[in-house]
Amino acid sequence: MINSKTLWLLGIGLSLFLACKNNAQKPFGKDPALEGARWTLVEMKGVAISLPAGSQEIYLNFEGQSNTFGGHAGCNQCNGMYTTQDDMIKLQTMAVTKMACPALEQESDFLKALEEVNRYELKSKKENKITVRYLFLFKDEQLLAKLKAGPLK
Repeated sequence: MINSKTLWLLGIGLSLFLACKNNAQKPFGKDPALEGARWTLVEMKGVAISLPAGSQEIYLNFEGQSNTFGGHAGCNQCNGMYTTQDDMIKLQTMAVTKMACPALEQESDFLKALEEVNRYELKSKKENKITVRYLFLFKDEQLLAKLKAGPLK
């Protein structure tokens, strides 16, 4: 039978455990885990990306200091503002250059997806003994895009 002294010690132990738990929260409006990487598009709506000849890879870079993102949408440079809170994210495209290329339809789909995104997840996975990070962009529960982290170029 547990006496009151044992319950009291269990309560103290639980309190200390919870106090030591890492309760660090992301800064409001940005997630430092998004920064310092070139997030290259590898899937759109569950379909692997294959770019037409003459197209550049599609990628995003996030800058937390100014809450902006920039990148390449397939044919054109793009940039905008972003904000996060917990697992929610809002990407607002502000500018896109206007050049034509073979991947224009794919670019249009990607830019539309960016406007629809309202949630994200970051996951790490071991691939060939290397930890690889992925950014998943969702509209509610629907996966819109999967991007893979790489070094900034």
